[in-house]
Amino acid sequence: MFLSTLLASLAISTAPQSAPAARPLATGVTVPDTGLVEQKGYDRIKGAGAKYTRVALVWSMIAPPNKPNQWDPTNPADPHYDWTSADHQVVRAIRAGLIPLVQVNTAPRWAERCVAKGKPGICNPHPVAFQRFTRAAVRRYSGNFGGLPRLRYWEPWNEPNLHIFFKPQRKGKKRPSPALYRNLLNRFAAVVKSSSSKNRVVGGGLAPLGGTNSTHPLDFTRRLLCMKGRKNPVPIEGCEGFGRFDIWAINPYTTGGPTTTATHPDDVQLGDVAEMIKLIRAARKYGKIKSPKRYVPVWVTEFSWDSKPPDPNGLRMGLLSRWTSEAMFGSWKAGVDNFFWLSIRDWPREGLPFSETIQSGLWLRGATIAKDRPKRVLKAFEFPFVAFRQPRGILIWGRTPNSKSGRVTIRFGRSYGRVNRRIKVVRTNRFGVFQSFIRTRLGRNFRGFLSAKYGKASLPFSLRRVRNFRHPPFG
Repeated sequence: MFLSTLLASLAISTAPQSAPAARPLATGVTVPDTGLVEQKGYDRIKGAGAKYTRVALVWSMIAPPNKPNQWDPTNPADPHYDWTSADHQVVRAIRAGLIPLVQVNTAPRWAERCVAKGKPGICNPHPVAFQRFTRAAVRRYSGNFGGLPRLRYWEPWNEPNLHIFFKPQRKGKKRPSPALYRNLLNRFAAVVKSSSSKNRVVGGGLAPLGGTNSTHPLDFTRRLLCMKGRKNPVPIEGCEGFGRFDIWAINPYTTGGPTTTATHPDDVQLGDVAEMIKLIRAARKYGKIKSPKRYVPVWVTEFSWDSKPPDPNGLRMGLLSRWTSEAMFGSWKAGVDNFFWLSIRDWPREGLPFSETIQSGLWLRGATIAKDRPKRVLKAFEFPFVAFRQPRGILIWGRTPNSKSGRVTIRFGRSYGRVNRRIKVVRTNRFGVFQSFIRTRLGRNFRGFLSAKYGKASLPFSLRRVRNFRHPPFG
């Protein structure tokens, strides 16, 4: 009797199981280097299974360094503008089959309303000047200008709760940045929507941590949307502010593994993303978000860890690959619809120490882009897959490359290089996402590996648990 029960528990299930809830996990790659990515770079983003790429339109690089006496800042053809770099990256992204999310940031000096020490272009940008430049950009990429493509997804500014990107954050005991950003956001949205009601505005793009000089992201969002309360957010009586956007974004870098939560209750590391989603849902319910869509998605628009190599303080490749799949699973489980990695290539060091550069590319940077080498983490990003041993079996989750639907074969093996025993076939939802619980005694001692196969195989995922530990994202 015991033997028959054991054999039944180890039996292979060949019938496809029911698909998980019809929710997507689209992916994208944020491109930080303002037009210096060659066509091959965008092709690699597409090859990594991404649908989106996040690119920057740097206002201060396109606009003239000094404000002209006579010009039309709303006219994309005004000769004082230089769109060369912006055009190149937009055209390359479209040519690769990607959907660009365009972030407009960094004011020219003449459009700042205060002077800040350090980085220029971030100090209280003039909302009218910003709105005029936005109008020029939206007109240029409307699909009706000079043969250039149409862009649908637009984002105003980068991490406006962080003092190195937006000032002032504090005046005495006051926090002016949420209201200042709200003005920029709503003016930006009015222009973007006036071009086409089908355009989408992505708000926020917030940094994960606040502090003395920066604003905690949940606090920033509540102030912007006139909400209060952590456990059960509700509107502030008499506060009329609201935000115009269709999607909210957060960059929830962690100081540890993918389940890490923040010490401060208003910060948002990856393990706290559900708190931000709860706040956005409440604000939408109470009419504090103005959007034609009833559902307001939350996106992760930047996330990564530095790898070792090249960063000696980065994560080793095996752990980085595991944590990347876990991060994507955790984001999806929390309710995130889109997950962006930073970036496709490691940044050039240019003589700087590793601590001052980003070495989180999916490709290890070579002397030229042709000499780049793919990292193991690239495969985890393209085909994320996790497997967790539980008391009566194994919980699995994954998403197929390119988010294509179909049947996925789950395999088990005793060692990393020999994962070839088929134990189940599962069916994805229409977005290529699959989730299932496999009743089995395999791996009950937390030994062994599972992988998923859909045309190609995912990286094997160890059933051995990995403890969380403190580790800065940038090495």
